[in-house]
Amino acid sequence: MSNAIKTFAFVAVTAAVAICQADTKTTYRDAQGRIQGTVTTDRYGKTTYRDAQGRIQGSHTTDRYGKTTYRDSLGRVQTTQTTDRYGKTTYRDAQGRVQGTVTTDRYGKTTYRDAQGRVQGSATTDRYGKTTYRDAQGRVQGTKK
Repeated sequence: MSNAIKTFAFVAVTAAVAICQADTKTTYRDAQGRIQGTVTTDRYGKTTYRDAQGRIQGSHTTDRYGKTTYRDSLGRVQTTQTTDRYGKTTYRDAQGRVQGTVTTDRYGKTTYRDAQGRVQGSATTDRYGKTTYRDAQGRVQGTKK
């Protein structure tokens, strides 16, 4: 294979990889077509939220261990969210204090708990896809099909 063909193949593969790793940008507009804000996600997984004037309003990133960090417009950590291998998601504030947890069991029941571990509510989904929401005392609060 000649050097020209090798170079062309390398450039073609490099261009294809660059296209696959391009940033994604979503623009939100009102009914008159005016831009209200944008959301961009770069190739490293950082999502940035901007207002109509292009000013950063916040961002979030997820590391390879599944920890999601939410930051404000100045880059300060606001909250973090981690999910363990058992499906328990823990929410923490900027100082690292637990704010609440969400667990989902293998039967499809999701339980919401506050910082002290007290049940705040739950949601169950049956085999037909109907979700029932209950408060801390187990009373039905609503359903969704």
